[in-house]
Amino acid sequence: MSIPLSTIKSALKIDYADDDTTLLLYREAAEELVERETGLYMTPLVRQLFLARFEDTAIPLLPFTSVTKVEYQNSANANTLMPAADYWLDRSNGPAPVLKFLETPATYEGTNITVSVDCGYNAIPNALVHCIIALVGGWYNNPEAFQPVGLNAVPMSVDYILSSYRARSFIR
Repeated sequence: MSIPLSTIKSALKIDYADDDTTLLLYREAAEELVERETGLYMTPLVRQLFLARFEDTAIPLLPFTSVTKVEYQNSANANTLMPAADYWLDRSNGPAPVLKFLETPATYEGTNITVSVDCGYNAIPNALVHCIIALVGGWYNNPEAFQPVGLNAVPMSVDYILSSYRARSFIR
């Protein structure tokens, strides 16, 4: 769920509608930047993972909510939905759960296994809201890269917040 424009305008003390389109563009850009820098999805969504084999797989989509389905082409090339009882999630090793399979059914040669995953924030954490608003404010107040008057950098808090929320690599 995106941060409401009214929240951004209130935080930046903007009480007119002339720049709403610009603020919405900055909000989208800031949310994309935060997603890219942290590896976290700001809005709830369903993503697919494609696996070559039924093997233990870390789910890198954070924040993770659930696995909704696992589909594959069986040996007769028919689309098959794997029963939820045939797989489970191991959440004992950090924020990324590991999808584990109890069964290894035969698949049609060259077929990928499709895992549908619900991920993303239902409510963006307050620190990330602050970070996005700071980015929007910085871009709104300094729209050009070069100005004759001194250009202020985006507040240091943005870098600190992004680094503290950044998803760590699954490969150690």
